[in-house]
Amino acid sequence: MSEIIVGRIVTITIAVLGVFFGAAFGGSRSPSVAVKPIEVFQGEIVELKVSGTGLAAVEGQLGKETVRFYPSGRGTFSALVGVDLEAKPGPARVLVKGTQRAGGYRETQIALKIKPKAFEKESFSVPPEFDQLSPEMLERIHREQEQLTRVFSTSVPERLWENPFIAPVQGDISSSFGYRRVINDAPRAPHTGVDLKAPMGTEVLAANNGRVVLVGDFFFSGNSLVLDHGAGLYTMYFHLSEFRVQEGAEVRKGEVIGLSGMTGRVTGPHLHWGARLNGARIDPFELVKKSGGMSDKAFRSDAAADKVEK
Repeated sequence: MSEIIVGRIVTITIAVLGVFFGAAFGGSRSPSVAVKPIEVFQGEIVELKVSGTGLAAVEGQLGKETVRFYPSGRGTFSALVGVDLEAKPGPARVLVKGTQRAGGYRETQIALKIKPKAFEKESFSVPPEFDQLSPEMLERIHREQEQLTRVFSTSVPERLWENPFIAPVQGDISSSFGYRRVINDAPRAPHTGVDLKAPMGTEVLAANNGRVVLVGDFFFSGNSLVLDHGAGLYTMYFHLSEFRVQEGAEVRKGEVIGLSGMTGRVTGPHLHWGARLNGARIDPFELVKKSGGMSDKAFRSDAAADKVEK
């Protein structure tokens, strides 16, 4: 097994799997291979590459979630693996199953080591009326969560994106990914995206090629848009003032999909940008940084956010 850096993504090329498949169909090598675990922090991603002569298809599984492999060269398949921001630190394994064109089938495991990440934390207060939810509101929130769950389970299997990813706006980061909020002395769920400063009406760009799978008005996130980039990867754009595309539309990287705003549970205009990969809530800037795009360090982080989001 070798580890190389390609396009700033840590790429694990499992050459042993090619030998493993060859051995499985007439060879004498043992399929048992000891490898060093791949270290991945909470909320981050790693790319896996699997190669083998005559390899026709590859499937993966991490816990209960599917890892979608896509063709990336002759006899080579790749997949992006995301680690949720609240994933339990410690060992994990990706089960990899491969099928040869001749019909043979084998599997192996890739060891991961999930490492804890120190996220920012802040406390603030809001007026009581802003922080109280009626039974009707709670019922609406429940319906909307179910709707999002359905959307995140219908990704097209093929990869639609192309490197690099881009940031949807060029505003500074006002609230970072994963930060823990304590509102009126009550701990809240971690921030599952990044908030980017964007004056009202700023053009919001598609981070990459994809299909619009959700356009709607939601209680917390306001005017919300979700792009399916294929192979289990989604990006989200919240608090928009206007939509510029319709549900079902195919969009290209850099296309204007909406305008920034302050819809939903916010007190100032900005863009909430999020990403989800095969069920894992990941830092969207991981897609930018590790696909060869601009680092999030080019975006100034301002912990003293001038808005409130639940």
